[in-house]
Amino acid sequence: MNITLRNINWTKKSGILIIGIALVGLLLNYIVQYYRGTWIYQYGSLISLILFYGGILWSFINTILLISKHKSDLKKNLIWIILSAIPFIYLTTMMLIAFTSDYELERNF
Repeated sequence: MNITLRNINWTKKSGILIIGIALVGLLLNYIVQYYRGTWIYQYGSLISLILFYGGILWSFINTILLISKHKSDLKKNLIWIILSAIPFIYLTTMMLIAFTSDYELERNF
């Protein structure tokens, strides 16, 4: 599978960038935990939230753009669509797990 980045348009390239931005937001949140109570924690946690949720929103928008742009050849571009949707799928899966596990805990009491 020979993929060159010159032949790939911006919406496909941004799929890789979206994953990187969301991961940086998650990692920044873990790194600033050691500075709790300082200005580094205050601004670092805000920046990590903006990066993570901005990456999720950008992932959703970019996935919709890719689907609408490549309606005729979805099979050919399925890898790029899934790659772009990974952060949004991650958040959705984690929210579903959190909601269902919370329901199970309430039901047992």
